[in-house]
Amino acid sequence: MKYVLTLFTFMLALGLQAQKVVDRAIIKMKTEIVFPENFNPGGGGGGPDGGGGGGGSFQMPRDMENNTTMWYKGDKTKMENSSDFGTQQVYVDRKEKKTTTLMEMMGRKMGFYSTDADAEEMRKRMDSSRNAKRDSLEKMGLSFARNEPEITYTNESKTIAGINCKKAIVKVKGQNNQVTESTVWYTTDFVMGEGFSMSGGSAGRMMNMNPPGLDKLKGFPMEYEFSRQNGMKVHMQVTKIQLDAEIADKTFEIPKGYDIKPMSEMQGPGGGGMRFRMGGPGS
Repeated sequence: MKYVLTLFTFMLALGLQAQKVVDRAIIKMKTEIVFPENFNPGGGGGGPDGGGGGGGSFQMPRDMENNTTMWYKGDKTKMENSSDFGTQQVYVDRKEKKTTTLMEMMGRKMGFYSTDADAEEMRKRMDSSRNAKRDSLEKMGLSFARNEPEITYTNESKTIAGINCKKAIVKVKGQNNQVTESTVWYTTDFVMGEGFSMSGGSAGRMMNMNPPGLDKLKGFPMEYEFSRQNGMKVHMQVTKIQLDAEIADKTFEIPKGYDIKPMSEMQGPGGGGMRFRMGGPGS
């Protein structure tokens, strides 16, 4: 019996050693988004178009396609995203602990940068807001539980971008007890190196729409599909992946010609959400 256990342990260790650790990769992804009717992300719900009583003229398209390319090399990541709204780029330098986000919209080139300290401060403000909301709900006799994702791994498999993948179902219960269910196809053929993130860092989440619980998945996500509680549907698939790709250092150089400000100058009053002035002075 001891011999059998020793042999099993050796084979298991051999399998773990054989799993490829990737520190350089180029990944191309396509994300399809279907918005619910009368969806207005900037409105307060007061006007006929969902705006805050003002009745703005901006209308979201019924559906949208995002094409994203990610370059990952050691402690640096670049994400470039293009859609109907323009082009966005996110540069993450883990050595310098700095993230720079660039946007090109309506003929203007602008951007902002943040540090790990900025991201930590933002996280603290969000935690404080959640705690205040939790305390308020508990006083009303309601619960404010944070639920861990429930992941079911299946034996279903298919090939995505030349990679063998398996299917998992990820369920997360929200604060109102509604369950968000995501279908994820993942691979265990390789693991990304330390510091890699599908969102390219905290600021990169602005251009990525990952389903809840994805960070708990035991594998690299190659495709996922889910619906938000507001009716928005999201489908992402990796269309091409190059492991151990040759990536020039200049890929991660911040391009010139952008008006880049600290993240603190891009926030609304009281450190709220991001705000951008698309017009000229006085707009």
